[in-house]
Formats: sequence, structure tokens, C-alpha cells
Amino acid sequence: MNRKLSRFNAVLLAVLLCASVLPQNAAADETTTEHFAFGVEYDWSNMNQDFESMTGLPLDDILADIMQSADDAGIDLLILEEVTGTSSVIIDQYEDGMTMLDYDGSTVEVTKHVTELTVRHGALSDMAMITEWSDAYAGWDMTISGGSEGIFNVDAHYIEYRDASGLIYGHDIVMSMDTDNTITFDLEGHFEAQDGDKVMPIDIHMEMGVDYSVNNAESQVIYTEPSTLYQEMSALEGGDELYWQIGEDDDDHDDDHSSDYYWVDYNYCEWEGEGWSGDDRFYCTNNDDGSEGYDDWWYYCEYYSDWDDYRCTDDFGQSSDWEYATGNTHYADGTSPHDDHDHGDHDNGSDGELYENAHPHDGVFSTTTGFEFELTGLPAEEMGMPAGKWDVSASDSTTDSGTYEDEEYYCEMGIELFEGTQMITTDGSQIEVMQAYTSPLPWGMTCHIANLFIHAFEGTEDAATLEDMIEDSTEEIADSMGGNDESSADSDHISVVMYAYGQDDIEIGVQAWEFDEDSNYEVTLVMTDSDGITQDATSMVVYDDYYFEEWDYMSTAAWGEHCVTAQLKDVTNNDIVDSVTTCASVEQQPEPSDLVMDIIDGFSESTLDNVMENFGSNLEYRLDNYEADFPYDEGDMFVLWDATNNMVVGFQLVVTSEDSNMWYTLVGPDSDSYGTAPSPISVTYFSGQQAIAQEAEIEDDSTLEDLVDLTQHNDEIIEEAIEEATSDYNNDDSNEEETEEEAGGLLPFISPVFTIAMFAAAGLVASLKNRKD
Repeated sequence: MNRKLSRFNAVLLAVLLCASVLPQNAAADETTTEHFAFGVEYDWSNMNQDFESMTGLPLDDILADIMQSADDAGIDLLILEEVTGTSSVIIDQYEDGMTMLDYDGSTVEVTKHVTELTVRHGALSDMAMITEWSDAYAGWDMTISGGSEGIFNVDAHYIEYRDASGLIYGHDIVMSMDTDNTITFDLEGHFEAQDGDKVMPIDIHMEMGVDYSVNNAESQVIYTEPSTLYQEMSALEGGDELYWQIGEDDDDHDDDHSSDYYWVDYNYCEWEGEGWSGDDRFYCTNNDDGSEGYDDWWYYCEYYSDWDDYRCTDDFGQSSDWEYATGNTHYADGTSPHDDHDHGDHDNGSDGELYENAHPHDGVFSTTTGFEFELTGLPAEEMGMPAGKWDVSASDSTTDSGTYEDEEYYCEMGIELFEGTQMITTDGSQIEVMQAYTSPLPWGMTCHIANLFIHAFEGTEDAATLEDMIEDSTEEIADSMGGNDESSADSDHISVVMYAYGQDDIEIGVQAWEFDEDSNYEVTLVMTDSDGITQDATSMVVYDDYYFEEWDYMSTAAWGEHCVTAQLKDVTNNDIVDSVTTCASVEQQPEPSDLVMDIIDGFSESTLDNVMENFGSNLEYRLDNYEADFPYDEGDMFVLWDATNNMVVGFQLVVTSEDSNMWYTLVGPDSDSYGTAPSPISVTYFSGQQAIAQEAEIEDDSTLEDLVDLTQHNDEIIEEAIEEATSDYNNDDSNEEETEEEAGGLLPFISPVFTIAMFAAAGLVASLKNRKD
């Protein structure tokens, strides 16, 4: 269970943090209700300084060196980018009075424990790369630009019903989600050859947008028996773990295998008592026999010949007795070698496991989905095609609403508590907390959100999904651009299928049947173009007595609709037995124009290879002067558990380095156990009233204009540079000096390249080795 919980929680925490911390959808009311809230916010315009803080690498200097390396090699290169945006997450928890809950035919007085999750993310970016190079043979003058903008908003209102003793009877949830993302790409300029005498203009534009919204979704889950989850949690101490499962897992090979323990399957396992690590365990791999090494080790494994694989777990502990465990069947029986009880005996939670069930439930949802794609400007004419032949566009949108019935509500959660406590500060007061691996949301809420979202995303039975839209649009685009076409037809004694891959690649398949055994037969194929002119013909001798099938290839010098007529002839009696015709479109094949061939020949004869080699050498020389200096080489992320109130009250990311015995808080609340990280990042952590105020500030923000201060998005310099470059393509050399001077003036305004910044973030994650490991 330890591995399972660690992996699950690491992924869950990373997703929630990268979503950009936890916000909420409803602000604290103005009553005296006591709220506890926490969350984070990140300003994406700080990516540059955070990159340098986490890597020691100055992005602006590196980008300047990249451009200077190109310049030294004879390539004019200017890179510009601007990124602006914010991401916020807030979790707010409070009690909302008493109510009477209908439960199994009676009413129960319960307290409404509310958790609200608010996520707000909005960001936009613009970039441009302006480059020019030429020699006497070939060259280019290009402006590559692109941009993106998007939002991601989530609001979830969760109510958990608990009685005075803390038993959970069920929970309601109402949620909504809104995502809308658009990306654009432009390539404008020209290629040239023969010292500028041959010029091929380029003006390509691409735009794609995807939006998906859960306008509203809600459902209620009621447990078959009141859950003792919080009683089990109250009994936990440092070093304890608890696994919770609601519903039955129908995965794997069958329904009656054990889900009480965490099992992993392998192709081959081998016992290594007193082995590599000096103790007793199995070494396992997914290759045939371990000859190529092993993937992992496990304390306990069983072999199942019906599946020809092993089932392994660590949940039974380490023992030399497990050397001969491969013949056991505890996985299949749902039992443990430590006792004789089965699945149902685990309900008391004494072994850190709790299994419960929920009644079948239903829910309602309403969603909106949209997809758009546009591509224009591909040089079809220069490839012998009609102008605009490769211009494509596709768009689709749909709404869906309905209800669902869920007969098999299933989820599993877990917590691993670490020993020791710390005091964190919230609103001037201190709270004693423990570190844990688990979800920052109540377990019921985590499961309920996932269940409800899956049903909303799947939608009603006949509703189009985003996947359907993309697939249909892709087919439309392929058809509009031209590609393979196929058709078929059949008659009483013969059928034909035609696959038109290209003018020289038309595959024909023929089937014929029911022959007179006293006659000889042949099949003739004749292909004509749209003008009725025969382009190809062939014949096939039928050797079989009853059934005939044969494939052949045909070709044509024309394009457009072509028809193939297959004719079955009784040669002995000189009689046409049957015939059938099918037609398909043969697409025109691209034929590069003389200009394209001149451009290709020019680049093949140019000095571009030497130029790029010099650029690479220059870049390598300059980048050798940089050395990454990661301030931290170990880190860990925890949620903070309040054992008194059985709730998560925050989270923290802690870091350390080899040359320090101290651990620091990189993200999280003030703590008496950790100091402030010496190299911080620009994540703002909120707790208490600060978080509630942040929640109130962002709860009504829904559009990009609401979420992002667009006045801080300084894209004017990018727009001016693009305008200057594109308007000057046909100017003479007298303007080059002025252009270069103006471009040089742009350098101090260069923003961090977002792609490189993402590598920096990845470097930070890679450098944060799990402390427990």
C-alpha cells in the first residue's frame, strides 16, 4: 500500500499544484460561520526570474548569446516573446448548519460540512522569430510568429453530511468547469535563389481553438452504511497509513480477486534470498526470463499458470517464509497469509484498511463543446495545384444535457502520516499539524468530482464528444486537401473494389463466383477517366471452379473521377455473364514548379551547411560559459493534516541542498520547523483570511479579460517588429542598416522564452528528489 499511496498522492498533488493551486467558487458568507481556507497563486510574468532562481541560468543573456551566435555566422535572428497570466486555487472549508437527511426510510439529523474548490487560470503568450540569411545561391527572409490564449476555471461546491459522532451518511456536489484555448501560427516572408532573381513568397496562417464547458453538473451519493472514515482517521498516529475503498473494483482478470491489497503483475519473478540487497525478496521483470535485468523487487509473489504471470505485493511484509509463496493463491482468494479471514473481515479498519459501499445514484449534467481549425496559405500553386487547394477549415460545436444512473460507484483513497508535528501560522494563530501524503480535498469530494466529471464528459449515448469532433474534422480536412479515395460495387456474379492512392497507384480487387464447370472464364478490367477515355485495361484468367479472387494495380495520366468496369466473360461460349462498375476520385499529384526546383537547387548549392555549422560552433562556445546551479537537490511535498479536526489545513513544498543540513519552505505557510527558502519562487501562498479574501476577489472572474491584466501584456514591441519585418521584405539594401539598428533596440525588452522556462520547471522537479526515498 505504501507504493500505491505514494504514487497516487504524488501525481494528485502535482496535478492540483500545476493546475495552479486551489481556489473556490463561493466566497465566505457574511455570517459568523468559521471558514478555514488555503490556496496559492502564480503570476506567469515572473517565469523569467523563477527560471534563473531555480537554475542559476540567466535567460536574457542566453537568448542574447543565441542571437549573437547566429549573427556571427551571418544569420540575422531576433527572438521575442511575452507571457502574461495568473493561476489561482483556493480551498475553503466550513460548517453550514444542521439539516434533516432522508436515510434508508428515516430521517437523521446531520451537520453540513462544506468544501468549496475554486480554480482560476488565464494566460496568453505571443512570440516572434525574425530571421534573414542569403548568399549568391539562396536565402530566406522570414517572420515566424505565434500566440496562445486560454482559460481554465473550476467551481465545485461539496456538502458532506455527518452526524454528531462524525459518521458520514453521504455527500452532494455541484460543479462547473470552463476551458477555452486558442493557438495561432503565422509564417510570412520568402525564399529566394539565384542571388534574389528567383523569389517564392510564403504567407501561411494556422489557427486552432478548443473549448469545453461543464455548464452545470450535480449528484448525491448516499452510503449503504454510515462511514466510519473519520473515526479511523482519528486513531491514526505518526507513521500510520490508512487505505479507503468505496465500491467494488471490477478491473483485472475477474471480479472475485482480492482488491484488499496492492498487487502488481509481472511476466517473470525470481526469489533472491540474501540477494542483491542482502535480504529476502523477489526480483521481477516484464521480459521473458530476467536475462536482460530486472525492473523492480517485491517481498511477496504468487504464480498463476492460467495467466502465465506473477502477482506481487509488499502488503504482507518481508519474510524468508515467502520463498515458496509462488504456489499460494491469496491474490485469487482475497486473503492474507497472516490470517484466515476474507474480504469482508477487513471492515473494522484495524489493519489500516476500510471498505465501504454506496447506493446506486443518479446525476444531471449540461455541457458545451466546440472545435475550430483553419489553415491557409500553403503554396498549392507552386506544386501544380489550383490556388487554395490546400486551404482547409473545419468547425463544430454541440451542447449536451441529460441524466445518468451509476450502479457501481467506485473509488479508492489513502493517507500516509509522517511522524512528528510542526506549528504553522494562520491569521496570527498557530495550528499543530502533521505531514502526510494524501489528497488536499476531502476524500469523498475527490472521488465525487472524478465520478461526476467522467459522466458529464461521456455525455448522453448519442451526443458528439470532443474526440468525435476532432476525428470528424480531421476526416473533413483530409478530404478537402485530397487523398485516398475508395469505392466498391457488386452484382449477381462479380464484385469490384477500387482504392485510388494516386495516379500510379490504383489498387483493384475482384471477386467472382458460381461458374459452370464446363466453361472457361476470364475477368476484364477497363478504367476510364471523367472524359470517358480509357486510361488502363487488363484481364485475369479464372482458374477456380467455384470462387475467384484477384488483386491488381492500374494507373492513369489523368486526375479526377475514374471508373473501373469489371466484366465476367464465359470464354467457352463467348458470353458476357455479368459486369459491374465503380468510380473513385484520383487526386492530382503535386508537381513542383520551376520556381520551387530553382529554390531547392539554390539551397543545395549554397553555403548554408557551413553557415549552420558555424552557428552551432559559435553557440556551443558561448553556452559553455553557462553552468546550471540548482539551489536545491532534494525536496518533498506534503499536505498538512490537522489531527484535532481531521482535515487538511494546507500544504507545503520543502527543499534542501547537499551543502546544508536545513530544510526550507519553498511553498507553504510559516512554520516553526522550516525556514524560508533562500532562493524563492513567485508562488503566493494564502491561508485563513487572506485565502478567503482571494477567493472573494476571483470568484466572479471568468473571462480572459477578468483573469489577466491585459495592460501588463506588453506585446506592442512584438507587433512593431513583425510589422517592420513584413513591410520591408521588398525594400532594397539601403534600409537594412536602419532595420538592424531598430531591431537591436528591441533586445532589452526580450521576455523569457516560454519553452525554455518549461524546461526550467522540469529541471526543478527533477532536482527535487523525494526525501523519503
